[in-house]
Amino acid sequence: MTLSGRYTPPSLLQDLHVLDLLELAGSQSRAGRALAMHQSTVCRSLRLLQQELQLTPATAPAVCRHGHNSCLHHLRLAYRAHRLMAGVLRIGTDVLHHDLLERCGAVQPVPPRFRSAEHWVELIRHGLLDGAILSSLALKKRLLSGQAPRWDGISASPLGTIAVQLVATTAEAQRVLLPAQATAPLLHQSIEAQGLRIEKQPAACQDTAAWLKRATDRRLALPVIPALVGESWLSNHSLVPLQEQPPLIEQLWLLLPEASGSHNAVQQLVRQLRSQIRNSETMQDPHENKA
Repeated sequence: MTLSGRYTPPSLLQDLHVLDLLELAGSQSRAGRALAMHQSTVCRSLRLLQQELQLTPATAPAVCRHGHNSCLHHLRLAYRAHRLMAGVLRIGTDVLHHDLLERCGAVQPVPPRFRSAEHWVELIRHGLLDGAILSSLALKKRLLSGQAPRWDGISASPLGTIAVQLVATTAEAQRVLLPAQATAPLLHQSIEAQGLRIEKQPAACQDTAAWLKRATDRRLALPVIPALVGESWLSNHSLVPLQEQPPLIEQLWLLLPEASGSHNAVQQLVRQLRSQIRNSETMQDPHENKA
């Protein structure tokens, strides 16, 4: 069993754990599934914290939709410190890269979700996440070789490059299912440059099964990382690469608070992620496009 499987939040922070997963999952029903608890229990924890900490729900904020104040912020930083003491990290990413985290020990599970780069940064700053895997395809502008994205108080540890391929049940598909443009601007730009039409996946449908169902029902292509899903998964779902569509090569970084970069658990996770990505390079064509 991994460290994350043995880790249990301290009892005085149990309700905060529920609130955090509610913020990250986006709805009480999805939070309940992630926590393996009834939706009514999620609701009770939310109401209790809002009452005891005098939290007022904000109007359409990017993060902390259920309220935020200095007391809650310090509690979240204390919870982060407790996780780090146990050697456990709460790392976020999207459904494309979720398999990278599932193969790492000491990572607290978080529902995968496409978010803008700035949204990941704010979740880390607020203590909701200890880090996030960021793709170059999620940036607004291309960076020069060797450059890394920069935000105050946030470090970006380079993890390596990996290939993203468009696949569908037919190699002649002309429409592609993608997340919202705000969450993957350069991915949209790259697909549009190939003359393909884009359909947006609803924000409420973020898991692999939902992506696959919508793509197959509508005969749409969708992006996958063959090195992570494996040839057998593609074959089992009758998915093939699009004709004359070279894979996109994305650069990945692990976003972290600058203060936690030297922690043993963080360094171990970076090594594990780099090793996975490095081992996948043998599956990539050196002549593929880079983003």
